[in-house]
Amino acid sequence: MNHVDAVLEILEASYKAGGRGIEIITAGKISEAAKIMKETHTDFVITGSTFPGPDPMIEKLIELDTKIIFIHGMVSDKKDTKLMKLVEDVSSRGVIPGIAAHNPVSTLEYALENLPDVKVFLIPFNKRGMLMGNKRKLEEIVDNAKNCSFVGMKTLAAGKLDPKKAYEYISKHNICAVAIGMVATEEAEISTKVALEALSK
Repeated sequence: MNHVDAVLEILEASYKAGGRGIEIITAGKISEAAKIMKETHTDFVITGSTFPGPDPMIEKLIELDTKIIFIHGMVSDKKDTKLMKLVEDVSSRGVIPGIAAHNPVSTLEYALENLPDVKVFLIPFNKRGMLMGNKRKLEEIVDNAKNCSFVGMKTLAAGKLDPKKAYEYISKHNICAVAIGMVATEEAEISTKVALEALSK
């Protein structure tokens, strides 16, 4: 995370396997690596999440030409005026606003009712139900919200799931993309390939 070359190796391995983007929080050297990938690969897309501290670091994400900015789950899950202000801030800059959630059922229900302009969500979604809360309820929300796009995170349940089984499960639901935690090139190659095969069915 703190070495640009190491991050670049992983991103290149994922790219060669078919991965075309990254979901970032502006920490360590990840932003620098993402910027290099964007400059050297015309079809590489950056999405990002705001920082949960006093400075959400929206400006830094804008500088990277981030296509979607998700409001961090630590903010979104509070479902208060700060969430609404950040959504408006992102939208006013011509960037697609999204919501990340750590408490997905409650936060999605709130957002779908109160923030009609938000159409993209970053949520934990995996076969084990890890961090999903009420798994069945979350599946229902995702599968029935046809006018929204959902990006799955924690899709391998912190490495506890076999990628093939993990993405077979995800392919049966209304998930359009996945953010996969990767720390090695081999892992990037395998996970990207398996995820794409499942999501392309």
